[in-house]
Amino acid sequence: MSQPYGHRPVSEEIPLGSNASVALEPRGEGFVASIPLAQLALLGERPDQRLQVACDAYGRTVAAIREVLADIEQLKSRRTPIPARKMWELGDAVVNLGAELEENSMEMEGLNDHLVRDLGINAKRVGTIVTFRRHLPVQEMIPESLGWSQCEKQARKVAEELRAAWPIATKS
Repeated sequence: MSQPYGHRPVSEEIPLGSNASVALEPRGEGFVASIPLAQLALLGERPDQRLQVACDAYGRTVAAIREVLADIEQLKSRRTPIPARKMWELGDAVVNLGAELEENSMEMEGLNDHLVRDLGINAKRVGTIVTFRRHLPVQEMIPESLGWSQCEKQARKVAEELRAAWPIATKS
């Protein structure tokens, strides 16, 4: 018996565990999501709802990052060192976005490129910040007194050292 067009089991078309590759474009005050047609089945029976989740999640992430960037600009204007914890917040927003998309069977290829486009921040800097955050799952691992300038050039190494120094009982 044949299945209706577009309703073949996902396992026949795309390997299980795969996520749809979503792209987002700015439109008005929000974003519009798209995915390759061949991946539509990955989003289940209501792909429009899943794509809206992607738009909403990305919009929230961009707004949160803009707030943190505004805080950073205020610190710079007062010539106050930028805390490493503040940069961790930026990375955390990006990591959480990735997790939310994955929970909804999606991923965003070129996420850093999207953020560069929508926030006007340096691509290499985004990568450094996300690397720092990925190696430090808990913000409390970062001493409040640690400035970003002490981390930026060797973010991964500093993050690994901070993680290694964290009490063993609370390591994840």
